[in-house]
Amino acid sequence: MEDQNKPLILKLRDVKKTYLGGEEPFDAIRNIDLDIFQGEFLGITGKSGAGKTTLLNAISGVSAISSGQIQFFPGGNAQPLPIHLISEDKLALWRGENVGVIFQSFELMPTLSLLQNVMLPPDFTGGYSSRVTPQKAMELLDLVEIADHAHKIPAHISGGQKQRVAIARALINDPRIIIADEPTGNLDTVTADTIIRIFEKLVAQGKTILMVTHDDGFSSRFSRRLRIVDGELVEPQVASLEVTIKQKHHRMHLGSATKERARGDDTQPPAISLQNVDKIYDGASGKFHALKSIDLTLNYGQFISIVGKSGCGKSTLLNMITGIDHPTSGKVMIGGEDIYKMNESQRALWRGRNLGVVFQFFQLLPTLTLLENTILPMDFCDVFKFGERPARAMELLKLVGLEHQAHKYPTAVSSGQQQQAAIARALATDPSIILADEPTGNLDTRAAENVLNLFEELADQGKTVLIVTHDPSITRRTDQTIILSDGEIIDEAIARALPYLSHPLMLQATKAAQRVELSPGFEILRQGQSVDNFYMIAEGSVEVWLEETENQQHISLATLGQGQFFGEVELTHGGHALAHVRATDEGATLAVLPRDQFQPLVNASVPTQEKLRKIADERQQENLSRAGGDR
Repeated sequence: MEDQNKPLILKLRDVKKTYLGGEEPFDAIRNIDLDIFQGEFLGITGKSGAGKTTLLNAISGVSAISSGQIQFFPGGNAQPLPIHLISEDKLALWRGENVGVIFQSFELMPTLSLLQNVMLPPDFTGGYSSRVTPQKAMELLDLVEIADHAHKIPAHISGGQKQRVAIARALINDPRIIIADEPTGNLDTVTADTIIRIFEKLVAQGKTILMVTHDDGFSSRFSRRLRIVDGELVEPQVASLEVTIKQKHHRMHLGSATKERARGDDTQPPAISLQNVDKIYDGASGKFHALKSIDLTLNYGQFISIVGKSGCGKSTLLNMITGIDHPTSGKVMIGGEDIYKMNESQRALWRGRNLGVVFQFFQLLPTLTLLENTILPMDFCDVFKFGERPARAMELLKLVGLEHQAHKYPTAVSSGQQQQAAIARALATDPSIILADEPTGNLDTRAAENVLNLFEELADQGKTVLIVTHDPSITRRTDQTIILSDGEIIDEAIARALPYLSHPLMLQATKAAQRVELSPGFEILRQGQSVDNFYMIAEGSVEVWLEETENQQHISLATLGQGQFFGEVELTHGGHALAHVRATDEGATLAVLPRDQFQPLVNASVPTQEKLRKIADERQQENLSRAGGDR
């Protein structure tokens, strides 16, 4: 249905794309009739394999359609251009002048700086050259908040930062149409929102944006949303509020249930132990300290998330654990073994038998079927009997929902399905540790839910599952969250107590705070004494109580546990301790932040100021009313 208020920019009629790979032809998209108008922010959603990326590739001319028509309307009195009929050279020229394309994999030139990558023309046709100044390129890098890294090469930045460079490059020639395939998939929540706001600003300027995403949270930001099911466009379905609430409740229930998991035999060595690990990269722009003095111990039977903004060191940390990259200094012990005492061949075999690794980009072998890709680790590591391997591989593919795609090649399935196959392959040798770098980033909601349920089951069975993610809903389901900032680990007690601080401020608090272990019954604060610290509970619990002066009656006010805090009332409102605080019978471990460190941190974060003041007001009122009511 045409919008009379906006000019038409693209028209698709009866578009079909058929792939001839595999056992029989496969229609990736079919019967596509679509009018796209100037100034639209068009969201395209659907399950993995539905045809979303194929549709974008057809519109941009990256992949030729099998039948149908795609017309581009230049505007004014110019005749529409049948982009499905023009030559490759003319198509590249048209795309370079009219379309900014952001692929799932960013495709940066590894030997050029970020600034130089942005200045590259979108298509190397000979007939088109980009007229871009370094100043313009720097402005775009600043727009996507990565200008500080402009002179680094891609190898020295994270995947999320590379994606932002790709977005800046797509904007370099001021295109009328921007086509984005999961542009926020590798970005943290704050950066993703920044990208969406940039897109909204461009739409307001009259640009047309077509964006594929699995993130339903963006649905309200689109001016129109399309949904693809089995290669065809259908009306989008909106989940009911009741279902959404049930899903949130289910996540919360699972998150608390994981606390009851068995942690394995206390006498066995930890699954993962990093001792004072540093990683320094040498590059053209100088030394880059990716990891700094990392001390970390993780046990078997845990589901652990690693979070942090792009470039904080998440992927580098995984590379240390897997033995893919060497630490500059420090020791990495996996299952009690110093893996860097092994040579490369020994470590590769050890890794294959003990670790299941799911990379950000799945790295399936294109000449093998999904079943053969899953069998491959068993063959390489010589585990399980030869005749049992195909059946085991099929069971794993069934586990991730790919049993019907088992005999297809990677190019015949979607990116999301390739990621699912990579997860099945990671489980092939029955490893005790599974490491996954954004494994659900390219999956739709249902497929991602299946993968997370599987990870939880594996942790229940005693395996250690370590997942790098930007999705806060995933961290709520894990037993422990490791937060990285600038190559260092943030104290989890600080992250829980002061969640509104930025990661750099959390790291500052981590360095300023002291860990204190308290025996059962230890008195921390006495009613009426001066309070000079902010106390955060890392382990155990504390009791807050009052002593009625006339008859010395003990009035219990509260028991505070892991993630909670005290001392904020006195530090925020002034005065002396309103109550006694002591460790309970189980003892407690506290992270203690001195007043002179606490105040500047809080003052630097308005949301933290407001939250702490609100809690302090409520607690002060509650303490006074409880004390008065019990007298």
